[in-house]
Amino acid sequence: MAGAVLKKGDFGSFMLQNIFELERRSGIKLGLAQKTLLAETGTIEQVLSVLTGSIVRVTIVEQRENEKTISRRSVLLNDAGRVLISAHSKIFVCNLPGKITRQIRQKQLGIGTIIANSHLETFRKIIEVGYDPVKGLIFRRYQIIYRKKVAFEIREELVGI
Repeated sequence: MAGAVLKKGDFGSFMLQNIFELERRSGIKLGLAQKTLLAETGTIEQVLSVLTGSIVRVTIVEQRENEKTISRRSVLLNDAGRVLISAHSKIFVCNLPGKITRQIRQKQLGIGTIIANSHLETFRKIIEVGYDPVKGLIFRRYQIIYRKKVAFEIREELVGI
């Protein structure tokens, strides 16, 4: 990072500092693709497609619902079927339009695709980036905010990146 000037409060420098600290604490060196995915605040499926040069699809492994939330486990796979990311999502149905909730219940599309296709105006807030030494996996936790309320809480583990 020699010569880099970090401005206090700048989101890019904030993520850069978090990533450097993660590498220091865990004793690992992250590649550019891993750093990009940890810092990404847009549609992860699209970025993964660009990084891997292949079509990425989402498979819903498990989905359960109660009166307030939908809990979902999914994997993002490349076109060869290799798992790239494993995701655990908590969806707060009362904070979302019915159209979005219906699409989630159908288990056909990833959350990012549903949001993009619906032109839903959201904000992603990264809560944590970390390393699980037991699993040997890098992860991030973030929230997707819609109309100033948490609509999604997601933990993504970078499995095959």
